[in-house]
Amino acid sequence: MTATPGATARKQARLAVRLTPEQDALIRDAATASGQTLTDFVTAAAVVRAEDTLADRRLFRLDDAAWQEFETILDRPAQRIPELAALLGEPSPWDAAAVPRPA
Repeated sequence: MTATPGATARKQARLAVRLTPEQDALIRDAATASGQTLTDFVTAAAVVRAEDTLADRRLFRLDDAAWQEFETILDRPAQRIPELAALLGEPSPWDAAAVPRPA
């Protein structure tokens, strides 16, 4: 789970869901098996799913500190990575010249 600003702040929002008895039992069993409270298990699972769902979106919201960190990373000078350069210099597996032809 990604740490978000305010994650350690006092939790005030509530989320209520209706479940079948089977869903309830499954989720409770999984929380117990993972050693987490029911709240922590469900929250972590929901946050991961939400992040995955929103990952391909073009709009991202960042607080001021996260935006500053993002800008700092973007402003760093580019660095040559020899292993990446070597990998990019190899022929692609789908490149016709790289595929051996039957004799």
